Amino acid sequence: MCTFAVAFEHISNMETITIQYNASNPAIKGLIAALLKFDDVVKVKVPAKAKKTGLDEAIDDFENGRTTKCRDFDDYMEKINA
Repeated sequence: MCTFAVAFEHISNMETITIQYNASNPAIKGLIAALLKFDDVVKVKVPAKAKKTGLDEAIDDFENGRTTKCRDFDDYMEKINA
């Protein structure tokens, strides 16, 4: 699921709506392209991706096999210093 915010010019101020969409849907790509044609009225702001927490990074490492098996702490120290 993708998210972006669209600000529509409304008289002297801007109203902002947030759109969440399935990026793999070809119909939505046409809708977004149509919105972007109104660049004098519509401003698109893509939110920054949230930074992963340490736990999220650890889970990602585990799921992708970026782990080291060690017998004990001494074995761990040998492997990280090698």
